Amino acid sequence: MSKLSETELFDEQLEKAKNLHGEVCGGIVSGTKMAIHAMKELNMDFNQKKNKDLIVFLEIDRCMADAIQAVTGCSLGKRTLKLKNYGKFAATFYKISTGEAIRIASNKNEKSEYPEETIEEKIKRVKNTPSEELFNIQKVKIRIDENELPGRPRDEKFCSICSEQIMDSKQNLVSGKPVCKSCHEGSYYEII
Repeated sequence: MSKLSETELFDEQLEKAKNLHGEVCGGIVSGTKMAIHAMKELNMDFNQKKNKDLIVFLEIDRCMADAIQAVTGCSLGKRTLKLKNYGKFAATFYKISTGEAIRIASNKNEKSEYPEETIEEKIKRVKNTPSEELFNIQKVKIRIDENELPGRPRDEKFCSICSEQIMDSKQNLVSGKPVCKSCHEGSYYEII
């Protein structure tokens, strides 16, 4: 755990989030506060390059995601950051070793509640407001397939249609043969 004061810890982590994201905006400020609260609640260490005992499920692909990545050290490539894009300003933090999980979600529409607030005012307000006033915080239970856990792939197949590799049991079985999701469900791209 960090030996910094609450204010120093927030400033330190906000700077990390700013460096990753490229600027400080509302999502970075709130996401930083959210991630700090979760890390403290789960008794996790700050400033680890890799956090092998934490998985974060993001519910949005906006600025908040960068703040959470910067503060937690979790990432898509390490398989410790998962995107469940529900379009909600929320994330669930899951401590693998204990099974503890907390979901934190914004509890107010800040744009309508603070329409004229500058980024400097928001930083000061969020830094000095208890997390319980900013967010809905719930203990939750996570169901996670072993193929979603960090580490080496547990399963590798090749698509029977396009011949591309499929890892971590992401294939469908069609007539007993593996078929990748893009061949089975349609893809976001079209080969020209």
